[in-house]
Amino acid sequence: MAKRRREHLFIETDGQVYLVRDRGTLRFPRKGEELAFPTRAGGTMDFGDDVVRRLKPVLDHHPEEWYQRDALFDRDDVDGLVKRAIYNTMIRCVSEVVVSKGNRVLMVKATRGFSKGHWNLPGGFMDYGEGPEEGVLREAEEETGVRVVLDGPLNVYVSGFPGKPAYSLGFLFRGHATSEEFRPKADEIERVDWFTVDKALTLTRNPFAKWGLVDFFLQSPEARRALRVRRHGLWDGATRAVRPTVFLDRDGVINRGRKGYVRTPDAFEFLPGAIEGMRILQDAGWRLVLVTNQDMMGWKLVPDRQLHRIHEAMLATLRKEGVRLAEIYYCPHHVLSDCACRKPRPGMMLAAARDLGVDPRQAWMVGDKVLDLEFGRAFGCRVAWVGPKEWRDRFAKEAAEWHPDVVADGLLEAARAIAGRPEGPARGRGAGRGAGRARRRGTARS
Repeated sequence: MAKRRREHLFIETDGQVYLVRDRGTLRFPRKGEELAFPTRAGGTMDFGDDVVRRLKPVLDHHPEEWYQRDALFDRDDVDGLVKRAIYNTMIRCVSEVVVSKGNRVLMVKATRGFSKGHWNLPGGFMDYGEGPEEGVLREAEEETGVRVVLDGPLNVYVSGFPGKPAYSLGFLFRGHATSEEFRPKADEIERVDWFTVDKALTLTRNPFAKWGLVDFFLQSPEARRALRVRRHGLWDGATRAVRPTVFLDRDGVINRGRKGYVRTPDAFEFLPGAIEGMRILQDAGWRLVLVTNQDMMGWKLVPDRQLHRIHEAMLATLRKEGVRLAEIYYCPHHVLSDCACRKPRPGMMLAAARDLGVDPRQAWMVGDKVLDLEFGRAFGCRVAWVGPKEWRDRFAKEAAEWHPDVVADGLLEAARAIAGRPEGPARGRGAGRGAGRARRRGTARS
């Protein structure tokens, strides 16, 4: 029989923590113990055998008789779980820099730590007493062996760590290196190299690095000009506004895939519930963008004008149903191409960010293939994996690496789950019905 986990109540307001004294030790109150005030539910912290529930007290006064959180670390009479929980609510500070040369950025490959075996931006955790600028210059020089000059701030981000009850604050900067005679820190960095933004995004698993790279791309004229991605032509070329966006794969998500590809408008068949799912997302305030690999064009099976006809037929049906796509981006290259636009490289998403205004922190990718999950994670957005259960069972092991936030039988169920999540935009007509039919998982991970 599974061991029952202990539940503790972490009640805090204005830096004051409510604790009870138990045989000389200050501890959290436990579930079932009576409280003298009402509370509102917050988040949950998982410590294995112990679960800590964050609660907000409803009080009509400031509880000066409670315990100041920062003072509890120096006391010998405080339960260790209290100190661990409080420590994990303290935001860590990370400072990183996008060192650029034209449309390329500098990446370092780590040999230890959270990014072991992966590439990252130069930088790291700030030392006690350091400011963000001082910290990133120290870390960047230690890792690369050359002096880096900061050109200005890029952005500030907040993110959690996968599976851990902790959050970090990330300060991102733009900068340039004064030399390319790199001398990587032997015990920490395996290699230093330059990459285009689309390639760099596939190499890092750090959410700060992903978001920083997207913001750098949007601010860099060279990087924006260098990216060439084909689109259908729905965007008017002028309007650009950052809006919550759902990216949709085509075959297997919107329409039924076919052996030998969908080569004619007559062969295009919407999947059951796909149009309703798109309408739910649209009514909930999400902009819809189609992103699709079209291998058949790379193998010269279908010319560009024929793909245009297929998409025009699809769009005509969607217009009749009151559904509007902001744009269709497609990769016309075959599976062996090393292009920026072929999934899982995020070139199509970068093009949408450049053209339409897309923030990865306000975006989802919905796809039926594992490469769709990898594609979305490369851009730094949340991902939904859809398809029949037998299909998902077949690729479950490969998909697990990318931690899909939503897993569902089809676009309709995924749309209900996405529209019903609290972090989404304000819901409109028809949104969120039946969201329980789709299985949901935790927050976005890189």
